[in-house]
Amino acid sequence: MAIIADKNYNLIDYAKQFDPSGQELAIAEVLSQSNDIIGDAVVQESSLDSGHEYAVRTGIPEGTWRRAYQGIEPAKATTKVVVESYGTLSAYSVVDKLVAEKGGNVDAVRTGQSRAIIAGMSSSMASNLIYGNSGCAPERFTGLAARYSALSGAQSSKNVVNAGGTTNGQNSSIYLVVWDTDKVFTFFPKGSKAGIQRVDYGLVNHVDGSGNEFPAYKEYFEWKLGLAVQDWRFAGRICNIDVTNVPSTLIDNMCDLEEKIQSLSMGKPVWYMNRTVKAALRKLTSSRTNIQYTPDQITSRPLMTFNEIPVHICDAIRDDEAVVA
Repeated sequence: MAIIADKNYNLIDYAKQFDPSGQELAIAEVLSQSNDIIGDAVVQESSLDSGHEYAVRTGIPEGTWRRAYQGIEPAKATTKVVVESYGTLSAYSVVDKLVAEKGGNVDAVRTGQSRAIIAGMSSSMASNLIYGNSGCAPERFTGLAARYSALSGAQSSKNVVNAGGTTNGQNSSIYLVVWDTDKVFTFFPKGSKAGIQRVDYGLVNHVDGSGNEFPAYKEYFEWKLGLAVQDWRFAGRICNIDVTNVPSTLIDNMCDLEEKIQSLSMGKPVWYMNRTVKAALRKLTSSRTNIQYTPDQITSRPLMTFNEIPVHICDAIRDDEAVVA
């Protein structure tokens, strides 16, 4: 079927188009509800079956100052081609027939088990969006931490801000990401149903670890996703945040990172931090006017924003990071 291109499409939007039965849509909703970063991420279909290919501009012609009767050298922009990989996350749901039928509502028991498994998959995927590194684990895709991993020596180092922590194992990070289809986005394999698949085997004979069979209701879940940072200037990281003593300069660090981002208006910007850092930020900003709490709906809880940019919790960001050198 034809997919309508939309730069603001997320996982749920694509699942709605691919799956009239609603199975993949239901999974997508659970995945997004479990982790804000999954629901925030702009997603698109990849250009390849095996990954996503795009061109990165590495040079821009600056033109020639010309005098009368002086020639102009031909100029062209230079680019390089990058191919990003995706990872495949899989899980089985197996519910013993005795357990599933004990209360007389098999569907409810199976749904509860499936939702728990999907929520766990969502946590794993969110963790990989932060800490994945295909260089160390080829079956995974590379996340944000590996792309903004040094204070100097790489292009992306320009968008890494040092919060000053010096002790290994007690640091955290904050990320600022501008989601857009040509900047920072996620992708699923070409031709797939938003990268999500659910197979219901029904009641089958399942083999336990000892090789013995028992009757069980079985489902298979598969999620294929990758992360593309097509333009590193539209994301950044505040690293070395000592969680035992979050510095008061963290607010200044956030302002500094905002100014390093190429543009905050050319996409959907979102802050990501864990609960420890967000709690500290709330205390530091209790009297600040650039911190606002505005409900996006009448019945919803107030949403924290910093300089009008949403602040979302990402539990995948750890409190035990090593010092970024």
